[in-house]
Amino acid sequence: MNYMMKRLLSLFSFVFLFAVVGLQAQNIDVSGQVVDAATGESLPGVNITVQGTTSGTTTDIDGNYEITVPSDATLVFSFVGFQRTEIPVEGRSTIDVELQESTAALDEVVVVGFGTQRRADVTGAVSSVSASELEEQPLTNTELGLQGISPGLTVEYEGGQPGEENAVTRIRGTGTLNNANPLVLVDGVEQSLSTLEPSSIESISVLKDAASAAIYGSRAANGVILVTTKRGANSGMTVKYNTHVGIQNELGFPEGASKEDWMRLENEAQINAGGSPIYSEEYISNVVAGTNPLQYPFAEWEKGVFRENALEHNHSLSVSTGSDVGRIYALVNYTNTDGVIQSFNNEEASIRINSDLYLTDELTAKANILYRNRDVSGPGFTPARITQGILHINRNAVMSYPDGQEATGDLLFGQWNPFIMANSGETTRMSNDIVGTVGLDYQINEMFSLEGDFTANITSTDETVFRESRNGMINYVTGEPVAASGWFGTNTLQEGRYAERELSQRLYLNYEQTVGAHNMSGVAGYEEIFNRTEQVSAARANFFNNELRALSAGDAGNQRTCQPYDDPGRFTDGCYDNEWRLRSFFGRANYSYDDRYSLQANLRYDGSSRFGDGNRWGLYPSFSAGWRISSESFMDNVDAVSNLRLRGSWGQLGNQEIGLFQFMNTYNLNQPYQFNGNVVPGAAVTDAGNPIITWETTTMTNIGLDVGLMDDRFEIIGEYFWNYTDDILLDLPIPPTIGVDPPTQNAAEVSNIGWELQVNYNSVSRGDDALQYSIGVNFSDVVNEIESLSGEGPFYPDKFTVWTEGESINSLRGFTSPGLYRSQEDLNQYPARINPNAGIGDIIYKDLNGDGNLSQSLAVDGGDQVIMGNEDPRYEFGVNFNASYRGFDFSMFWQGVLKQHHTLDGALMEGPNWQNFIPKVMAEKTFHPERNPDGTWPKVTAGNTWNLQESDFWLQDTKYARLKNVQLGYRIPQSVVTNLRIYVAGTNLLTFTPTDLFDPELPRGRSQFFPHTKKLTVGMNVTF
Repeated sequence: MNYMMKRLLSLFSFVFLFAVVGLQAQNIDVSGQVVDAATGESLPGVNITVQGTTSGTTTDIDGNYEITVPSDATLVFSFVGFQRTEIPVEGRSTIDVELQESTAALDEVVVVGFGTQRRADVTGAVSSVSASELEEQPLTNTELGLQGISPGLTVEYEGGQPGEENAVTRIRGTGTLNNANPLVLVDGVEQSLSTLEPSSIESISVLKDAASAAIYGSRAANGVILVTTKRGANSGMTVKYNTHVGIQNELGFPEGASKEDWMRLENEAQINAGGSPIYSEEYISNVVAGTNPLQYPFAEWEKGVFRENALEHNHSLSVSTGSDVGRIYALVNYTNTDGVIQSFNNEEASIRINSDLYLTDELTAKANILYRNRDVSGPGFTPARITQGILHINRNAVMSYPDGQEATGDLLFGQWNPFIMANSGETTRMSNDIVGTVGLDYQINEMFSLEGDFTANITSTDETVFRESRNGMINYVTGEPVAASGWFGTNTLQEGRYAERELSQRLYLNYEQTVGAHNMSGVAGYEEIFNRTEQVSAARANFFNNELRALSAGDAGNQRTCQPYDDPGRFTDGCYDNEWRLRSFFGRANYSYDDRYSLQANLRYDGSSRFGDGNRWGLYPSFSAGWRISSESFMDNVDAVSNLRLRGSWGQLGNQEIGLFQFMNTYNLNQPYQFNGNVVPGAAVTDAGNPIITWETTTMTNIGLDVGLMDDRFEIIGEYFWNYTDDILLDLPIPPTIGVDPPTQNAAEVSNIGWELQVNYNSVSRGDDALQYSIGVNFSDVVNEIESLSGEGPFYPDKFTVWTEGESINSLRGFTSPGLYRSQEDLNQYPARINPNAGIGDIIYKDLNGDGNLSQSLAVDGGDQVIMGNEDPRYEFGVNFNASYRGFDFSMFWQGVLKQHHTLDGALMEGPNWQNFIPKVMAEKTFHPERNPDGTWPKVTAGNTWNLQESDFWLQDTKYARLKNVQLGYRIPQSVVTNLRIYVAGTNLLTFTPTDLFDPELPRGRSQFFPHTKKLTVGMNVTF
């Protein structure tokens, strides 16, 4: 009776209120449906109120609502996790609403280690990426889609053939001299981001400090990226189909000189060396006129190697459904991408099924299965070898003859022709990935729940690399055979098999209880991981013809096992059988009071087989706290500030990514020696082990400030952090008389200190027809420094970089140059030279130690080189703008780096000195005493090496700003499907950078990379 009375009183009050309001405006009935703007799915339970009153209603299970309101009222739609939306009624009887996700709602659920937390309770440094930020982009590689989205997350794209794009991901810089990659977990299982289907993602969390990552212990020193995939709907059924088709073109490959400038500069290099010109005036004029390309050839290798308008298409179909029995999510994804280098392709198909079965009200069974097939294919040569051919091979050759044969042309030095290399032979890597998880969730009571699961993660790859023989080719002009040697002297087939099996299990107990203003939660658990990898390979040569591509058809007398021929593939270069195991215990405790004060503690105890007895276990704690100042009583009258929160954390993490068996001596079982005048087989220790090596340990401290203004429509998130890694494993030198390679020791220390800033603004949401927009800006910087090398060093890991105390891990070394020798006075002032032939027009190098010689070691080490800078990206930024109006939507994303340096190397600086690639800028700026006395590039001389030294003369400023993605979409109003959106998008369409020699995102080196691409795409998103 009391319940009925309350309902009647509520109804009476409701009617009375609108009767009063009706004196001022006529009441009308309004109905409609509320859906998620990003997915088109209906939203049940949305609160709908009349602005300025307490009256309202909620949507039903299908998102529908009905309400009687004054004709001039304004309806307010609010729902947890979505932006508050205000819509004037204006006499309308039907109002359908699309709610936008809220990026700053305090009740937003954030995925953290082994659970979730309210955004309001997170005390660590955690950045979140929602599915909507990735799903509607035309992505085929999720890792590249994260570039610039989160402050402190660096994704450097280094190029790569389709399906094997090479991206280096760092969280808050490089913290070790060893493996600095973050831990990537997809539904709790370590996997690759690059092969993850964007359509399957529910959320991504980036754990950047110890407070958020310590629960992963020894694998989390470089940060953690947590990915949660989608699960089935609680009720009903939703079907989605996303597709896009795009065309790609090469981006960033250096622009070459014109044909005439090219040939004249090559002639100039020969004359400066005392030789004769390569090209006669007749040859030059015929090449420029293009009158007889077979008799006067000039190979434009780029046109024969690069493919214009390379096609890419993707299709993704998903079903999400559920009932009181359970729920299921299924996704089928297919991608086919042609490379911008001829013959390269990636074809990938996958199916993912995530299911939950409600066995009882308390017990739920979970089963996830992923099957993915990847078919990466290409010619018989790697992209690096093909681009090397473009950059390093003469152009006075016939690229291909018009005789109808496939890939015929001149072979330079008997084995080089980039066109033939890109269009002959075959490489295939067929991979099958299976990830299966089964588990149970048991709700013991209101406070405790128990979760456990077992996962098998299995990958197998078969690789073949076939190189054709080019013997028998005929010169189309002379009729003479074309000499074939090296790679093309005989056909070869290499085969490799790679298998990885990882078995893991987890069991953890969750606790959650609220007593008045006190909220307590925690987790305690156990995890174990076993990993085994195996690889075998074999090779044969001298096949009867190029069509026989079975290993059994090769010459058995010329076969190899566990050893490749030249330029092996990824899995054809050897044999091994490795395994490792990790056993862990972990726990987390959270406490919050009155939505004002938050405390959190984590503990992880890890044991790893990578270390010897007595050093296998490590303990990793973290502590953090948060204070929501805006919830204090003294902030009650500060209406402009909706959220003000201070956070702080401290903790330690480990790093076990050091390679296997480094605590043991390594024996070489193929170590012959002289005995009694004969060579006999033997074995010997060749690498010394170190039984006392232990974990690298990173100590992290973080201070954060969250500010929300104007009802959180304006949000500011700031972080300041300092990370210190000690016990870094390093091979310190030992006397060569010991006769073995040095053991790995815990000897180095590295620090990373930096800050992050994220600012977001969302306009007031006022319905579909009104203009709505949001803008987000993130900015970050980190300074890396080697704090200690145990008194050793500097170390020179390659000819570019140096490791020395007080400088970055990525420091670049070289000579100091004031410019070019332009007069006798310059020669007198700087007499020290790399080569006595250096003279007017060549590069000056300073003799810093004054000994009359130029030594290629640091000045602090008695040499003449200095640290010119470093390759660390500094002041990284991302700018994201979104807007919608009357069914149209527009988004634009910029990403860049404001300080970054690379050093030039290889063909781009060698040019005609070694008959290599001649950049346009070289032809324009090369010094010549008569033709170009003000030239800023050194003069060209055939055989020149003295102008090719590493120095600040060749240091390149590679800061950049790039339009990573721009998109225009339109949601077509219709009644057939729930949502139908079409769009056109562009990727990497604009780049601003000081360097014009290579793509600023590529790493330093010889530019022998699969080039970046720019892409135009049309796509469609449909929800049924």
